[in-house]
Amino acid sequence: MAEEKETTATVSPEQRTLEKLSVDIKTIGDSVEGLPEVVKAEVDLRIKAMNSDVKAFKEERDEKIAALEARLSAAIAAQTAPALGTEPREEDYGYGNEPGSLDEAIAEVRAAGAGMGIPARLKKMHEGEIERRDLSTLTGGDGGFWMRPQFSDQLLQIPPQQQWLSSLVRMLAATDPPNADFTFNAFDQSGAKGIYGGVAVYSAKELANVTKTSTPKLLQVSLKPEKVGVYWLVSEESSANTPQMGSMMQPLVNGAILSYRDDKIQTGTGSGEFKGFADSPAMLSISRATASTVNYIDLVNMLARIMANGGGSYVWVCQRVGLLPQLMTLTNGAGQLIWTDNARDGVPSPRLCGIPIFFNEISPALGSAGDLRLVNLDYYLVKPGMGVALKSDNTYANFLAGNETLRVTYYEDGKPWITSPLTLQDGTNTVSPFIELAA
Repeated sequence: MAEEKETTATVSPEQRTLEKLSVDIKTIGDSVEGLPEVVKAEVDLRIKAMNSDVKAFKEERDEKIAALEARLSAAIAAQTAPALGTEPREEDYGYGNEPGSLDEAIAEVRAAGAGMGIPARLKKMHEGEIERRDLSTLTGGDGGFWMRPQFSDQLLQIPPQQQWLSSLVRMLAATDPPNADFTFNAFDQSGAKGIYGGVAVYSAKELANVTKTSTPKLLQVSLKPEKVGVYWLVSEESSANTPQMGSMMQPLVNGAILSYRDDKIQTGTGSGEFKGFADSPAMLSISRATASTVNYIDLVNMLARIMANGGGSYVWVCQRVGLLPQLMTLTNGAGQLIWTDNARDGVPSPRLCGIPIFFNEISPALGSAGDLRLVNLDYYLVKPGMGVALKSDNTYANFLAGNETLRVTYYEDGKPWITSPLTLQDGTNTVSPFIELAA
């Protein structure tokens, strides 16, 4: 009995239909015995028609099953297919991903700049990037050659294990087209609106009217990527060492770009360049206890004014030469060193009151306003634009001097999106993601 149930459960609905039709046809055939020939002939025609329907049904079913099996086999093959990461891709334009691919592109740009013609793959890459970025200007003759995204990343990326403010900002996603203005709405938390001024919260009794609440306010934040240019001179003698020159160029250009970007994140004017946080209206200035000195009480007063619930991470920003001797010898009210208590372990890890320190060459000298800043760069936005274009320029002046000019251009914009210090719920005290010591 168990075997009979199991066999019945495995029969498909289509098979049951076919079996029922076969039984019906046999029953009809058995019943025509003894009937007049005219009636029997009519029944035979009906039986033939039914057999034809059954045959068509089976053929249609078999076709559907075969199609489903083919789709399933294709899906399984796609899931188990080997990775194709090493295969040439259309967007590589023939350069590949091996070390030295960027060097090859640089060499071909230089050859084109020297009037030796444009190699096919360089032209293909440039035209492919124009189409991909929906550009209508900046051809290879006047604006340089657009680099594929992998080459742009090599020149603009932040290397691992290196300390740059660029790694702390909030980087927005690229847009299409990449250089378009980017505007978004943010809660207006400025002035007396407070930290949570962009949201209205209320309580009410059951069946009671809701008391009037402050209406949430919005502000618009806009970023427009602007052109940034990087250029350097190459001597004729280096032309014979183009691959080596390219390998040396990439980290130097990358470092120069990151250093320039860090400078503008702090000090930019906002006119055709980043708007720096140093000149932000949201910057809170804290009076120092003693002129031209950093004291423990100064750190305490700065920490008291941070936006503790705003998200992100804070970092101290200052010069190493002028500030490190001050910070390493800071003492608390009991006269104890707060950073290190021995000289055996060397320079301590760069943390102060548990917060990382970012040493740089851009911050003001000791005793100046902003010589020590405490910032949360989650409130600083950077909008990338079009990637890197590379151009080689052999002008008459360069020819006379035996030089060649290489130029990299790219586009981006950045600014703080908090527009003023924020007032706490007490209506008096203010906090901010940007804090500095006054002069």
